[in-house]
Amino acid sequence: MRPLIMGNGRMLICQDERGTIRDIYFPYVGLENHGNSIRAGIYDLDRRIFSWLEDWDIDQHYKTDFPESFFADRHSDRMPPKGHTSRASSIGETAFHNADLDIRVLIYDAVHPSIPFLYRTVKVENLSPLSRNLRLFSNQNYMILENKIGETAVIDGDVLVHYKRDRYFIHGSRPVFDQFATGTAEWKGLQGTWRDMEEDGALSGNVVVQGSVDSTLAWTISELLPHQPRRVDFWIAIAKGYASAIRIHRRILNTGEDSICRQSFNFWRSFIERISLLPECKEMDRLPENVKSVFYRSLLATVAHMDVNGSVIASCDSEIKQFGADLYTYCWPRDAAWACLALDRIRYHNLSAEVYGFLSRILTDRGYFLHKYTPAGDFGSTWHPVPMIQIDETGLPLYALYQNWLISRDVWTTGRYFSSLIAPAADYLASTLDRKTGLPRPSYDLWEERKGVNIYSACSVYAGLNGACRLARLLGNDDEAGYWSEAAAVVKGAIPGLYDESLGRFKRSPSDPSLDASLFAVWYMGVLPPGDSRVANSMRAIERELLTPSGGVARYTGDSYQGYMNGWIICTLWLAQWHIAMGDLSRGLELICWCADHAAITGLLPEQVGYDGAPRSVLPLMWSHCTFVLAVMDYLDALAQERMGGQMEKPLYN
Repeated sequence: MRPLIMGNGRMLICQDERGTIRDIYFPYVGLENHGNSIRAGIYDLDRRIFSWLEDWDIDQHYKTDFPESFFADRHSDRMPPKGHTSRASSIGETAFHNADLDIRVLIYDAVHPSIPFLYRTVKVENLSPLSRNLRLFSNQNYMILENKIGETAVIDGDVLVHYKRDRYFIHGSRPVFDQFATGTAEWKGLQGTWRDMEEDGALSGNVVVQGSVDSTLAWTISELLPHQPRRVDFWIAIAKGYASAIRIHRRILNTGEDSICRQSFNFWRSFIERISLLPECKEMDRLPENVKSVFYRSLLATVAHMDVNGSVIASCDSEIKQFGADLYTYCWPRDAAWACLALDRIRYHNLSAEVYGFLSRILTDRGYFLHKYTPAGDFGSTWHPVPMIQIDETGLPLYALYQNWLISRDVWTTGRYFSSLIAPAADYLASTLDRKTGLPRPSYDLWEERKGVNIYSACSVYAGLNGACRLARLLGNDDEAGYWSEAAAVVKGAIPGLYDESLGRFKRSPSDPSLDASLFAVWYMGVLPPGDSRVANSMRAIERELLTPSGGVARYTGDSYQGYMNGWIICTLWLAQWHIAMGDLSRGLELICWCADHAAITGLLPEQVGYDGAPRSVLPLMWSHCTFVLAVMDYLDALAQERMGGQMEKPLYN
């Protein structure tokens, strides 16, 4: 798991559940991952005992309980507003406690909002009644450019430098480290410089090494009085080149000790404040506390997976590579479209516009999207044979663009991407319809497992064509609007044919009667209303047959990915959204609460939940978070409608 993530659109740092930094993405969010491990330890100089912090009792949170003095603005009396914005922190707080050593260590991790560096504040507290002499260590073991060949680690005055080619990592601290070592790690039986401190608490002082390397820095903490904390500030500046990295380092040196955390906290607090302006959010206090916390965390988690070039990766959790030698750090156009739906729903149109720009650049000449893409825009790895298409990934971005228009009424975005994205994609979607059935030709389904005429894909094609038609009319492109309108009507008319009277519900495809949670798309994407008896029968079947012992909803009957029929966050939220649309707010909230209850302690959501209630697959999953945002906003809107007696103007979506 990666229960703490911190990023700024140019870099992303991920910490595992033991407090070790595992992932360091730069210069793209999701590419390249230079991480391997950065971990800290304590050596008791009096008792000659060494211990890694990752072996201690650990408590992880995002820090939000700052003293009021922390927020004092030097130029005004402005204080943080009360309420939801106090949940906006992206500052990781990890508390380590060792009862045998009588030591407590607090580590705060913050990434600057716009400059690529990580700032760590380490506070060591002596819990014993005696004065102590300790040594704090930090071990750095990178995989620069995602391998350990040809790295260099070198001490340069008061900084430590790791580099390969044009990737530079400069490490500085306040106070300056008083011991250091660079050495060979993970090569021909050599484990690394950390072996020195484990044995005697002292480092070799070796200045430079090349090849497969690591490094360790140390700070001696002498005469630490009982319950007296001692502070060390440590940072890693990352850049393409030494000169750029050292400039960042010098800028940090000239910044006050608490200023970095203040800048990070205030930026994200200000970023999230606009939610309070939405009329639905007047109902926010009616949500359970954990739902509110996961909602705000979901917004920040969605944005953390975004790169400044518009890419949105599925997950930053690199642990998944152990299962198949590949990752979730790709941009699926499907996932990106769902991120846009959530961002537009809460009026972050500037961010969704960046995603539409990325999608317009990666669209193929023939008007469709391939399986998935790297954050740089290259075609990613795939297990699909040619043509490597999941057709819903071409339909969903057009659906999202139409929702963007309905909510924002910003013709600039519509006009900007009409020729480069909307028109070619809509033409392609129209060309895929089978003349006999009216359904799209076979392609891989949203679960990426089977090729066929999937009901979710057909609904996505309808939603994309319908959205493109309406946007074309908006811009006066009547000929194209007419062509796409006819195509949308054809597929919309064909989808109800997938209802099976003998089963009393929709089938997954014409040849596959399996029950699949993704058939929620029939009502969500506007093919049929949520109250249609065929929709209601199908959604009740999902709740009856796909509900797992843990309380979540499985993807489909017999699903075996990462465990047998695990509950998926997104599938559970789809069912919640249907109940909300039907007016059963109580059941909708129950399902939302189930998702919040199965988040990590930090509020981050996994992809799946096992029968034992534990997370499965990756944590976090961006799709889980953006769907949580959408479901909560649906619930808040329904509460507002209820309070106003149905008089409140509904948001223009779906």
